[in-house]
Amino acid sequence: MLSQFIVENYRSIDGQVELSLDAATSIKDSLSSGFTIDVNNKILNSIAFYGANSSGKSNFLRAISNMKYIVVHSVRLNEHEVLPYDPFLLSNRPSRPTLYQVVFSEGKTIFTYGFKYNREQIIEEWLLAKMPKKSLKELFRRTGSEIQIDAQNYSEASDIHGRFKLNGNRLFLSLVGQAGGEISNTVIAWFTKKLKVVSGLNDAGYANFTKNLIHDDMDKKARILEFVQEMKVGFSEVTTRSLNVEDMKFPSGFPAELISQFKGQTFIEVSSHHNVYDESGNVVGVEKFEIEEKESAGTNKIFNMAGPILDALTNGKVLCIDELDSQMHPMLTWKLVEIFNNQERNPYGAQLIFTTHDTNLLSKQLLRRDQIWFVEKDPKESTKIYPLKDYIMENGHKPRTDSNYEKNYLAGKYGAIPDLNSTIEDSLKEE
Repeated sequence: MLSQFIVENYRSIDGQVELSLDAATSIKDSLSSGFTIDVNNKILNSIAFYGANSSGKSNFLRAISNMKYIVVHSVRLNEHEVLPYDPFLLSNRPSRPTLYQVVFSEGKTIFTYGFKYNREQIIEEWLLAKMPKKSLKELFRRTGSEIQIDAQNYSEASDIHGRFKLNGNRLFLSLVGQAGGEISNTVIAWFTKKLKVVSGLNDAGYANFTKNLIHDDMDKKARILEFVQEMKVGFSEVTTRSLNVEDMKFPSGFPAELISQFKGQTFIEVSSHHNVYDESGNVVGVEKFEIEEKESAGTNKIFNMAGPILDALTNGKVLCIDELDSQMHPMLTWKLVEIFNNQERNPYGAQLIFTTHDTNLLSKQLLRRDQIWFVEKDPKESTKIYPLKDYIMENGHKPRTDSNYEKNYLAGKYGAIPDLNSTIEDSLKEE
């Protein structure tokens, strides 16, 4: 499970920004759900980010995605290829490195991994591990071309630096992993297999993932249908068929050269089943709808996202979704978050990190104060984040457990709202 992510100098983020998913022991929220006990620590199962447009919510999730991209693709980099460096531009401190660090658990070991880099090179890199029955060990630390290695606890790397050339733009972790290092590949595999960042606005890109699960695996099809039924989208059965591109119908005038690029490939078509009724309301038949053509945008989103959601819940993954509530009814968004927070529905400790404008979710019946995070820009237009549990209000106190979170947020009491230069109506203010 992910317990910490730190980023510095990326897009709208200037100074160091830290997200902690450790469940706070200092608060006495009524919710006994929303966390999983992992390696003797309580780790939160969901985090909701709120903030005005352009506050940097999406950039924070992009930072997670960018760190993953660098780790996963480092092994493929040639010597002079540039790194995806996208720094904060509203500063007179040019050429500063971007920093990423994660803390996560895999099995019974807690790893801390991070690096600093610019467009041309990795400047610093480090890996620490807290293994069972051992104290925290720094497995390696890289500063420029110098690498210090704990030969006893990270023996897989003890002679790598001497035998293989490490390009300045490549991660040492990927070099050791390429040579077969078990610990290194465990860390890389977490980024590859356990961390997924998706867009709630461009959900069509995940349709094929869901379609293939339904088409290839009856057990996963049943679980996806169970989830879809729970979302009350109006159908309880689907059928699939595999089509060659030559058998598919395309709109008149669709470029033939584009179709030819997919020659020989197959695609999965999914149809939803809807009951047909007579005048008395009796079911007299079934009508099949091609989902992408006949179902609503909201239904398509639920269907498209069902695959990644089921995958996360089944395999204990970290799923980050930007604009989770887009095209979804507030009750459905609530239900989805509730599933991740429920230990019975989420037995493998899957985590959902999402951005949203749905204030309906700001409820002590759904989220603890350490699960609610706000995003806003400071006077220098740099993004900062902070949890509700730590916010100090104008009266000098932190929000109480019995506060109306939604009402207070809309009244501007927690910050992170659009500055419209208007007076908030008294009806929004808590007495």
